[in-house]
Amino acid sequence: MFLKKLSVLALFIACYTVSNAQNNDAANAQHQLLNMPADITSGTGKFNPDPMAAWFPKAGLGLFIHWGAIATYGGGDISWCMLANKSWPDDGTVTPNFYYSLMDKWNPQKYNPDEMIKQAKNAGFEYAVLTTKHHDGYTLWPSKHGDLGTQTKLNGKDFVKPFIEACRKYGLKVGLYYSPPDWWFDRNYRSWSYNGSLLDMNHLPIAVLPKKPADHDAKRKEMVASQVRELLTNYGKIDLLWFDGGAGEISDNEVRKLQPGIVLNRRNGGAGDFGDSEGKLPEKRFKGWFETCDPIWPTRWWSYSTNDTYDEASTVISNLIKLRAWGGNYLANVAPDGNGAIPQPALTAMKEMALWMKHSKEAVVDVEGGNYPEVSNVPVTAKTNTLYAFALPGHQGTLKIGTSSVPKKVTLLRTGQPLQFKKNGDYLFVEIAPKDRTRMPDAVKIVF
Repeated sequence: MFLKKLSVLALFIACYTVSNAQNNDAANAQHQLLNMPADITSGTGKFNPDPMAAWFPKAGLGLFIHWGAIATYGGGDISWCMLANKSWPDDGTVTPNFYYSLMDKWNPQKYNPDEMIKQAKNAGFEYAVLTTKHHDGYTLWPSKHGDLGTQTKLNGKDFVKPFIEACRKYGLKVGLYYSPPDWWFDRNYRSWSYNGSLLDMNHLPIAVLPKKPADHDAKRKEMVASQVRELLTNYGKIDLLWFDGGAGEISDNEVRKLQPGIVLNRRNGGAGDFGDSEGKLPEKRFKGWFETCDPIWPTRWWSYSTNDTYDEASTVISNLIKLRAWGGNYLANVAPDGNGAIPQPALTAMKEMALWMKHSKEAVVDVEGGNYPEVSNVPVTAKTNTLYAFALPGHQGTLKIGTSSVPKKVTLLRTGQPLQFKKNGDYLFVEIAPKDRTRMPDAVKIVF
């Protein structure tokens, strides 16, 4: 084989560190509150065998889109900022009554999914996932079930339909995020404090919570199932459904009956089709399909922020490469502002990514993972008779790639120029002259 095999022991070597990612304590605490597994970083090895689902492990790069009325405020994370006394760093806490009052005034005028998805396509994104309803309960489509969303607030405006149409127009797979937890539906029977104290929707202390009606939970379950059925029957083919905190209100089996080739994550009480990590790259090699979702535009939070940093294109591409070197996908989040526009720093990064993808996309899409860091000293991906090795920003010196075969050709993918190399035993040593390096990841194509 042209790729030197991994040792069994090396499969458990950790190699990735948290960089420019959401605080991991926040992700863990949120998962605990939503009754999701505390550790969801290892892959399951399970996946949907339907041929229509086979696109997922080949895709590489997905665009996550978190958006809602809180974006008009610009200083609070979607849904989570309503909880007081959180265990993670401040995310712009506001009272639920303030949060929900924004929905009465929200009327975005610059939401243009066609332009958004066009930019994403150019930047190398292969699929996109829109938050159709987050934990706050607001539906971005005119649902006939529930009383909070565009049906009641925006005269039936539908933000989901043009998103799906844009994905199909530009060839991206269609993904929909949906939250079964619905804090609006439960608003009168829950505390708005994370630490166990009892607070009302103004964050004022209360002695006891009102008792739920006997049929309350059953009604929420039926509302959730009905809303998901709308998403899966009203818009044609849906390629991926991204649950967040579900407990099987609608079973994975029913979802697959409605959309046989759909890819499911494992946040609906079942195994799903892929493992995942949130806000950080995985710390050990996984089995099966895998995805890391990560807030990058802005860096720390899922929703639009006026003061947070934005990841640069080199960081996004580097994280993508590290995941692809293990066969995983990178679901990178962008948060439109309150008007629906993509912030300029994100557009700038997308344009820089587009330039990189013009010459090096083949190295990260429809590839398999390599033998980094167990054998090679740089990330490696592979396809038939070809390896791709990456010199990430900051890497200096020789690229050492584990392979038992002698290459026919070694080139710098960006320019096509031949590179000097030496074969010594089970390793290939490649040199990139400093003058030929860039501040972006540089890909080397090795053909056998």
